[in-house]
Amino acid sequence: MKNIIDTLEDSESLSVFLDLVRIAGMEPMLRERGPFTVFVPTNEAFSRVPKDRMDEIRQDADKLLLIVSYHVVPGQLTSEDLRSIGAVRSSLGTDLVIRSSDRGITVNSVPIVEADAFCTNGICHAIASALVPPTIDVATP
Repeated sequence: MKNIIDTLEDSESLSVFLDLVRIAGMEPMLRERGPFTVFVPTNEAFSRVPKDRMDEIRQDADKLLLIVSYHVVPGQLTSEDLRSIGAVRSSLGTDLVIRSSDRGITVNSVPIVEADAFCTNGICHAIASALVPPTIDVATP
């Protein structure tokens, strides 16, 4: 089994988030500490964000740290755990709303598309869209 960073490195569909983790300076934390539950937007999710917006986010390390932290939850929560939880607190200190139905699990209304990638220091769940922290304005000026 690999740590969270090695797991992201091995997945071709999660490379954009890995890049953002590195720019935000969170790679050492997600490689060496834990356990963490990471909700990882797929590359396809990021492909729907306008290129100029992604470039702007990549150039603002402080904002990027907030965004990436919002996708990380202390502790290891499997999909089974998430089915019985209404909310979890992100590393940013704000809550993520968890909903479960016969169609699957959502995080802030974003579907989990691939669950339970176990790592030595936590678990990753791939999600269909990036989560937007409530403290960040994502509207393009």
